[in-house]
Amino acid sequence: MLALGFANRFEKGSLLWWNADYTHYQVHDRIPDYDYYLFVEYDACIGGNGVRLLADMIADEADFVSHPLDAGPQWYWNRFHTGTYPAGQLRASLNCISFFSARALKHLAQRRRAMSVNMDETGFWPLGEAFVASEVAAADLTFVPLARYGDVSRYAWFPPILVTDLVLPVSGHTFVHPVLDQKRYIASLLRQTHFVRHYFMHGSLLRRELARFPGAVSRRQLYRAAMTRATERMRQTWGRP
Repeated sequence: MLALGFANRFEKGSLLWWNADYTHYQVHDRIPDYDYYLFVEYDACIGGNGVRLLADMIADEADFVSHPLDAGPQWYWNRFHTGTYPAGQLRASLNCISFFSARALKHLAQRRRAMSVNMDETGFWPLGEAFVASEVAAADLTFVPLARYGDVSRYAWFPPILVTDLVLPVSGHTFVHPVLDQKRYIASLLRQTHFVRHYFMHGSLLRRELARFPGAVSRRQLYRAAMTRATERMRQTWGRP
């Protein structure tokens, strides 16, 4: 990624977690001869006829298909991006399943490279979910919501879906995220449940879910997860990513 001219910048997590869009530009660089590209992350699932889905997206002449997020003041990352996308310019999207035209990928890669050249002058480095949607809108490229093509009622960042619980409809398209194996499913519950201490409350959702996996989680892991979540809440209170 760095050899392609993209900055080694991220504000949280890791380079490719924060800049998930980098991988899209690498694919376009390595495989440049397609008009359209569809990306599906490892924990996302598309149910339905994939050939029909692509045909519909192409027929709509979409430059970008994704699930739009409300990037208003209530969005956690809003306040961090106001310096880059001020005065109503901020957009956001959940890009675990995303479709791009070649021209959209080319434009977005150019914008990331331009920012990378001047990264020392850039304050907060834009999160992929904010960067792609905002730059697509600024360039007047066509952004079509994923919901146009199917059911997105189970397409979010939380709660997770255990892969063995996944049931897809026999007709139509449905989009699901995140779909996880047992190990990742438990890790997601511990990492994302707002108050892990709820495990110790009789009848709580977290307690019921973990009861499905006897012996898989120790009390030490629960205490560690609770402390991690408490630290995260304190960071959010202080306005840190």
